[in-house]
Amino acid sequence: MKTDKFRVPALSDLDPVYKDFETRRGILLDKQTANTREQRSVEEKLATRPPAQYSQKVAELLGESSSGGETEHGLAEKLKTLRAEAVDIEKALSVINQRLEEQRIQANKLVVDACRKEYGRRVAALVHALQGVAGARADYDELRFQFEDLDIRWSSLGPMSLGFLGEANDGHVHRVTKEAKDLGYV
Repeated sequence: MKTDKFRVPALSDLDPVYKDFETRRGILLDKQTANTREQRSVEEKLATRPPAQYSQKVAELLGESSSGGETEHGLAEKLKTLRAEAVDIEKALSVINQRLEEQRIQANKLVVDACRKEYGRRVAALVHALQGVAGARADYDELRFQFEDLDIRWSSLGPMSLGFLGEANDGHVHRVTKEAKDLGYV
């Protein structure tokens, strides 16, 4: 029977407040993108527009109303409004980012608590595996020492280099085991 692989939940999966802040941040980022795009569009319109010979008011007095497009004054006002909105969006993003950072502490605690049992299970499995390796290495070393004590040339068996395990008496496995026991995982 295959079991589902454990996945650490995201902060927003367990903390609805954090999720709400993330959602609000996403909305603000979308607004910021749209605002920037619209500002560029208005700036391009203003840059490619021929300079007005006289103001919109004078054009109206002469009976020369605009050709259905936006006036230069209207575009300038729109750009001013967009820039003010961009400042407000930036301030709101700063506030929401600060709130996310503050809420991260609570959300992180929820995720750690939800993962505690699985973490303990994996630490215990690691300790048991290390103890098994330490036991197998001790058995291997005991046989190797017998060959050497009896002056047996055993190189035809293909001696194994176990340097990657560290020295047999360095105490690493015992230290890891003690640490796991002290934390209550073994």
